[in-house]
Amino acid sequence: MSSTQGHPQGKHLVSPDGKWYWDGMAQEWKPVAAPSAAAPRPPKTEPAPERGLSSFAGTVRSEDLAHGQTVLVWARWILIGTGLLLSFWSPQSLTTLQIQLAAIIALAFGNFYLHVQLLRGHPALDNVVYGASAADIAVITALVLVQGGYPSPVFIFYFAAIVGISVAFPTWMTAGYTAIVIGIYGIICLATAPGDAYPAVFTRLLMIAAIAVCGNLFARSESNRRADAIRIHDEHLDEVEQESSVPQAAKPAVPVA
Repeated sequence: MSSTQGHPQGKHLVSPDGKWYWDGMAQEWKPVAAPSAAAPRPPKTEPAPERGLSSFAGTVRSEDLAHGQTVLVWARWILIGTGLLLSFWSPQSLTTLQIQLAAIIALAFGNFYLHVQLLRGHPALDNVVYGASAADIAVITALVLVQGGYPSPVFIFYFAAIVGISVAFPTWMTAGYTAIVIGIYGIICLATAPGDAYPAVFTRLLMIAAIAVCGNLFARSESNRRADAIRIHDEHLDEVEQESSVPQAAKPAVPVA
């Protein structure tokens, strides 16, 4: 006698395969009804946004800028360290030293936040990075003004700031930041430099523009190389998936010895 079990919808008997049940009233086997569709799951609620340092890290990030933030952070640390060294090397006065330290420490706090975000795998928003780079230029300009304009050696910090901007920002934005730096520093030099120093001023401005062009060309080349690597990787994955989906030809049976 075949084994039977209770029907899930009553006390009927079902066949061993679970597809038929015995209706005692009609004295016949009837097919088991298909189970009703499961109730739809409630929509998954998104977790509450995390508060703390990551609260300013959103989702508006461009790929090139996310890769270039490391360069910006380390270039800013170099700028901060060198600025501290020059500030204590030959301070002109106590007031000048206090202004320099206040600007550099403020820059260090902002860069610390960006560095922590990178270490946690949460690059900052594009607008935050753009604002931080604008703050770099403002701090360097303030230091140049405090030290007398053209005679100040702090102008070399423009080079570090422009290098980070050129390898991380889009071409049009790099051109905008570079034009602002050249315009501001050019005006400062024209107002503070002697007449015979104009060739040196032109050379400094030309160097800033050349650094921006070279850095941006390198960044665009690296971006194209990264895009090619991703495209080749995706093509290989597609080939592997296509090969795995094609059924293998039947092999002839090998007679048993």
